[in-house]
Formats: sequence, structure tokens, C-alpha cells
Amino acid sequence: MLSLPAGQSATTATEPTQQLSGVVRTLQRRMRPMIAIFLGFVGLVLIFSLLVPKSYTAETKVIAGNSSALPSGSDTNANSQLPVLNALLAASGVQSAETYVELFQETPVAQQVSQQLGLKMGAKELLSHVSVRPVSNTSIIALAVTWSNPKTAALVANTFGSVVVDRQRQLVSSQAQQAIDFLKTQLPQANKTMHDAQMKLADFEAKHHITDINAQTQSYISSLATLDGDIGKTQADEQQAKAQLASAQSALSHTSATITGGTTVATNPVLQQLQTQLSQVDVQLQTAEKEYTDQHPTVIGLKQQEAQLRNEIAKQQSTVVANTNTVPNPLYQQLQQQQAQYQAQMAADQAQLSALTKQRDQMNPTLQKLPAQAAILADLQRNSQSAQDVYTALQQKYNNASIARDTALSDVTVTQPATPGSTRVSPNLMLNLVLGVILGLALAVVGAFVIDYLDGSIKDEREVEEELALPPLAQIPLVRMRNGVAALPWVRTLTVESFLQLVTSIKYASDSKLETLVVTSPSQGDGKSTISLNVALAMAELEPRVLLVDADLRRASIHTKLHMKNERGLSDVLVGRARLTEVAQKTKYPGLDILTSGTPTPNPIKLLESPRMDDLLREASEHYRCVIVDTAALSVNLDAAVVSRKVDGTVVVLSSGQTDLREAKTALRRLQQVGVKNILGFVLNRVVPRRSDYGAYELGPGESAVEEEPMITA
Repeated sequence: MLSLPAGQSATTATEPTQQLSGVVRTLQRRMRPMIAIFLGFVGLVLIFSLLVPKSYTAETKVIAGNSSALPSGSDTNANSQLPVLNALLAASGVQSAETYVELFQETPVAQQVSQQLGLKMGAKELLSHVSVRPVSNTSIIALAVTWSNPKTAALVANTFGSVVVDRQRQLVSSQAQQAIDFLKTQLPQANKTMHDAQMKLADFEAKHHITDINAQTQSYISSLATLDGDIGKTQADEQQAKAQLASAQSALSHTSATITGGTTVATNPVLQQLQTQLSQVDVQLQTAEKEYTDQHPTVIGLKQQEAQLRNEIAKQQSTVVANTNTVPNPLYQQLQQQQAQYQAQMAADQAQLSALTKQRDQMNPTLQKLPAQAAILADLQRNSQSAQDVYTALQQKYNNASIARDTALSDVTVTQPATPGSTRVSPNLMLNLVLGVILGLALAVVGAFVIDYLDGSIKDEREVEEELALPPLAQIPLVRMRNGVAALPWVRTLTVESFLQLVTSIKYASDSKLETLVVTSPSQGDGKSTISLNVALAMAELEPRVLLVDADLRRASIHTKLHMKNERGLSDVLVGRARLTEVAQKTKYPGLDILTSGTPTPNPIKLLESPRMDDLLREASEHYRCVIVDTAALSVNLDAAVVSRKVDGTVVVLSSGQTDLREAKTALRRLQQVGVKNILGFVLNRVVPRRSDYGAYELGPGESAVEEEPMITA
């Protein structure tokens, strides 16, 4: 074979074109399964979209942070009466969006939403309908609720937002409410004490007709009254701080110190390792399949290893959680700050109460020196003033606490409420159809290549040339018959031309003269007998005196195709019961004789391998221009291989889309094992004709089919 640089460059340049042409041919061959896959996938998508109940997703957006909790220009420390609010506002500036996401999905929030809307489901079930996510690089949090109808979805989403806002406000106002609850129990008693003290003073002054007292006594009375008022106020502050401390400690015992701030997801390293091993096994399996058969232990072991690796890969998750980020709970920190503040306030009140009590004890001896009447009057005035001061202080604290509770602000604000008209519908019929068409096309193309890859049958001449290293002799088109007549006349004409081309190719396939020829195939049903008969007919047209021998002593069929008797034939000649000239029959086709298989025999290969077969072929060559021998399929037995050693040339018939490539390789190995070296090439039978390739053979208007050329179909 000559190898020229220019030819090599031309071959290299045409490789992409050939590859593209191969892809187009593959898609054309698999057009029907492609259409089936496409229509099936789109149909499944349509059925799924129509049958699956629709769900509606409504989304509420809120902004979390201290920007919504305070007016512009206000100071977080401006109201010292609300330390919890101050702590919340101070902490909100450093909390991540993931922290607020966790707060949105707390069980108490879901329970309150379920109670408000009268939903007959628990908090866990309700939260399964809720999705909360932070919007990247913002303080906005999107809360999405999926439900079976848009109105309920929007209502639940908006209720979640309002409940979270109210809950944050309640956290801020809880301190003021605790103070109010305590002051409600103290105000009635302080009012009664003040009223009793004032009545006693009025009765004493009326009884003794007292209208004035000296300045020194009045000074002492005022000082003692101030001390008593301070002592009462300090005691009230201490009791209030004590009650608030107990409430804060109770809440602290039921609050977790940390919450989950977020997780990091990484690629599963085990999955990557298994995929690497699978790639290595695939390469080894492909190499082994080229060297061994499917029954070889190496191929079987590699396939089992491949299946095991694929099962392991299917069990693995694509990602794993690399680490979990735990952040401090802001509510827990705020309660700790509140506890420390109350403890410090109680300690300060106790120290101040001790100092005031000591100061009062120091003034008592001076009062005892006053006249008894003045002392009594001073004591009554002091008690009255002290009771009034205590009541006034408690009333002021009650008013301040009420204002703090009613004006408590939340650090979460709804910026975009959900509406039924803005819900997202799932499944979306139009979107699913568009995606179904796109994915269906992709799946159909992939399916076509997968089916083509899994299909081991021979598809075209190029594949046979590459895999079997045999030269092509001709392509015989597939003729579809309708009521005994070819469905397409131009295909019949093309078939006749193909057999004439085959005869010509056989004639020039060998340097020596071909007087005897074997036609065989890898497996039954490849059409070798039909090819043998039509080759004999074509040769008889060109060179009369052709003998067709039916050497398939196991499944003879030539006599059936020609509607002739098979009383005596080849087997009878080989066993010596008849002579060639006695059993050879003339056919209705001029120039063609036939030697049928003859009487059935129990051991065909023994007869075919005998010297009488050599004598028969030699005698037939003397009386006929060419002897064509139709033999059994190679995959069944060695009959064809034995006869092929005795003739001048061997033609292998392959059926497009039917003959398995592995069976063809096995058949060739059988021929090589018995020493057959005269293989002329292969005939690709049943090739589906395409109008674009054979348009020249189609009849034009007014033309009729030319059928004088003989042709016998399978």
C-alpha cells in the first residue's frame, strides 16, 4: 500500500468531516427510538405537570437590624429604663443574617402562627412549608411559604412576619410589663398608707388646735420625712429589682447559650475516589473486551467490579457538611446582661438603704428631746409626707413603665408583604413543557448514541472495514415486498445493479481465476442463501454455465427458493450413490444449474471434508465456468470453513443491523483456525436504501420498471 504525504494530509483534513458524517448517520439510524424517547419524555413531563397538585409559594421580605428600631438621630442609650431594648439594639448591629433566619424558624413562632390562623397542624409540620433565606449582601430576609392555594400561602407568610415583629417587640417590652405587674400590687397599699397617715395628722391637728410649729422642729420633721421617703422609695426599688431578677433568671434557665449560625458544604471525597476507580476499571474493561470474549474470566471480573463501583457511587451523597458554625444566642446574652444589671441595682439599693437607716437612727434622739406634743405632731407629719412621697414615686414608675411598654419598638420590619397575585405556581406547565422539549431533545440524542453503542450489530461498511479488516465487495439494499412485488421499483432496479457490481468485484478480487466460490455468513438469517442464488443468476447472465451447489446439509433452502425437488443431490454424490451429471438439475434460468443438498445425512462435516468433495469440485469446474457453493453459517459449525479450504475464494455475507460484530469476529477466527486464506471480502446485505443516495434510480413520470433482470428475494 502506497503512503503519500499529500494523501495523508487529505486524510487528516477529512477526519472531522467523516466524524460529523458518522454522527449524522447514527442519528438517522436511530431516528425512531429518538422520536419515541422525545415524545415519551415530553409526555411524562406533561402528565406530571397536569396530574401533580399545584402548589403556590408566597414570599414576604423583612429587614432585620437597628435601623428600623430607632428614629433617625436617636441614641440607643437614651432610655435607661429599658436595658433589654438597649441590649437588643446594641447587639443587632453585629448579628449575622443567619442568626435572624434561625430566630424566624423557632418553634414558639410557628406555634403562635398556627394558633392565630387556626391551622390544625403542629409547629414542625408548619415549618416544613416555610423556607427562610437571607438576601446576599443585605439585611433583608426572604420568608417563603408554600401552600395548596395562593390566599393561604400569602396569609401564612404575612402572619409569620407580623408574629416575628410582635415577638421582638415583646422581648423589648417584657421588662416594662414585669415592672407594671409589680407596681400594680404595691400602689393600692401605698395609697392606703398615705390616706391613713393624712387622716391621723388631720385628726391630731384638729384635736389639739395646732396650726404652726417652730422652725427647728419643722426642719427636723422635713429631714426625717425626706429620709423616710428615700427609705421607702429605695425599698420599693429593691423589691422591683428582686422581682425582675427572678423573672430574668427563670427565662435564662430555659434559653440556650448558642444557636447554629450556618454550615459549610464540601464535595464528598469518597465519591471522587470511587469515580476515579470507576474510570480506571472502564479503561481496563474496554481493553479486555478487545482481547477476550465476554465469557473470559477477566472480562466477567471487570464487569462485576464496574457494577459494584456504580452501586457504591449511587449510595454516596454528592456533598457532605464540612463544618457547622455555632454563634452566641443574642437573647441569652441579653438576659445575662439584664441579670447582672438587676443584681447590681439590688446591691446599690441595699447599700443606700443601710446608709439612710443609719442616718435616721442618728436623728431619733434629737426628736425625743422635743416636747411630746411636738414630737407626736412631727411624727404624724413625717409619716404623712413619707407615705405621699412613696405613693408619688410608685405612680411615676407605673406611668413610665406603661409608656415604655406601649412604645416598645422591634428591630424587625416587614418591607414587602406577600399577596396572592404575586405567588409562584409549581409545577409551571409552560416552563415545564419548554424544559421538557429541551431536555427531551438532549435525552433523545444521548439515547440514540447509547442504543447505538449497546447495539453490537453491524451498521455500515466503514465499521466492518475497521473492525474486521476485510475489503467491501458490494452493498445489497433491503427490498420490502408488497403482494409479491417490490414496494419501490427503483429499489429493485438498484438491487439488480448491486448484484452485478458484486459479481464484478468478485471477478477482480483475486489475481488468479476464480472457478469455485464459497458464500457463507457468521450466523443464520444473514441472507447468504439469497445472496448465493442471486450471484449465480447474475453470473449466468454474464457467463453462462454456472453451477449453484447447496452445501448447507443441515438447513438446505436453495431448492425451496427455486421451487425444485430435493430427492437426490450433493450428499448422494459424496456417498457414491449418484454422479454429478445425474443429480445436477437445470433451472428455468438460462445458463444456471443447481445441485441441491440431497438426502439428509447424520454427519455432514465428514462428507464435506472427504476427498470425494475435492473430486466433485474438480469435476464441476471441468463442466461449468463457475461453481458457487452455499454453505452453513460459521457460528453453528465448521462446515463452511472446511469447504472454504477447497475452493478458490470465500465471500462473507453480513446483514446490516442484524449480524453481531462479535459473532463476525468469531466466524473469521474459525476460518483462520482451519487455514482459510482466500477470503475475498464481505457483502453487506439488507442496507436500508435512502432516496437521497439513490435518486438516480427512481423512475420518472411515464417510465416503467425494467424487470428483465432476474432477482430472487429472501
